[in-house]
Amino acid sequence: MFFIFFIYSLVILISTLGYGLIILKFLKFKVANIGLVGILGLFFLSIISSYTYLLFAHNYIHNSIIVFCGLVGFLVFKKKILKDFKYLIILFFLLFIFLIISKTNEDFGYYHLPNSIQFAQQKLQFGLGNLNHGFKHISSIFQLMSLHYLPFVEFYLFNLTNFLFFIFFLAFVLKEIFKKSSINLNFSNILLSLIFILFITKFSRLAEYGSDISGQIIISIYFFYVFELIFNSKLKVNEQIEFLKLSLILILFAVTLKFILVIYSLLVLLSLILIEKKFQIIPKILNINFLIISLLPIIIFIFLNFTSTGCLIYPVEKLCFSNNFDWALKSKTINYLNFHYELWSKGGRG
Repeated sequence: MFFIFFIYSLVILISTLGYGLIILKFLKFKVANIGLVGILGLFFLSIISSYTYLLFAHNYIHNSIIVFCGLVGFLVFKKKILKDFKYLIILFFLLFIFLIISKTNEDFGYYHLPNSIQFAQQKLQFGLGNLNHGFKHISSIFQLMSLHYLPFVEFYLFNLTNFLFFIFFLAFVLKEIFKKSSINLNFSNILLSLIFILFITKFSRLAEYGSDISGQIIISIYFFYVFELIFNSKLKVNEQIEFLKLSLILILFAVTLKFILVIYSLLVLLSLILIEKKFQIIPKILNINFLIISLLPIIIFIFLNFTSTGCLIYPVEKLCFSNNFDWALKSKTINYLNFHYELWSKGGRG
């Protein structure tokens, strides 16, 4: 069984890279950091899984097709990352045993697993938020987990999603720090190194890797690109445009993982204020391909929130339609839970 888990995990990792390479091609990015390619692959898969859920359950057939298409994408576009691919595989080999021996997140049985199985076994249903609190929380990580519902392993590789976030993050950091075989001691890389140490320490407890940590991993990479925009005066205009696009994609991805991370979007707005030639850069961002990739996750995230709870953004009561749909959460419930979450986030209620 260990061998089956390992082969499945390796194939899924390669397939995810394939989707990352596809999105690089679609957006005409020149960046070739293999860790970032993997993260972009997860982002693209989160969009695909969210939209296919409207029509299909993420069953064996659906997921096998998704994995196969990613493998094709990798074979077609692999040249861009082939040089670093062997290092990623070595990293995967070294750390895979930790995935096998670690227990799940404490919330896994409560709402991670039920949500992921719902995506895997059913297509879109309305009003699921009425069943329990777990179904009220929409996160793209559950849609990603459901894509690993495959023959023989069933739901036993759902936690592979968190492991992929971690592997791609490590690969990204190592590539940036040791770029061109030399250590670059600029502000961004020093910050990235400190975050790297933090997450390496955190990995001693894979159980902590829920939707929170995956979102924080994305935010850490987002910090790198935002600080490069603000502090790196050597960036060319084309690099600034690409870094700004990457920053926007990463913050969008983080928000779909955990909506509270939207507060970090203020940093990219700050970078727009501080960088020079902003009026030359901003129009070049607004091309059709980038707008499509940016709008798709926002639209589906809001829609899935609505179908589950009756709220465009749960639990903001003013954005809820409790009186318009029988399956929507009641205003009293939303207000109560909003107050509960506020107290809980401040450590006042367990």
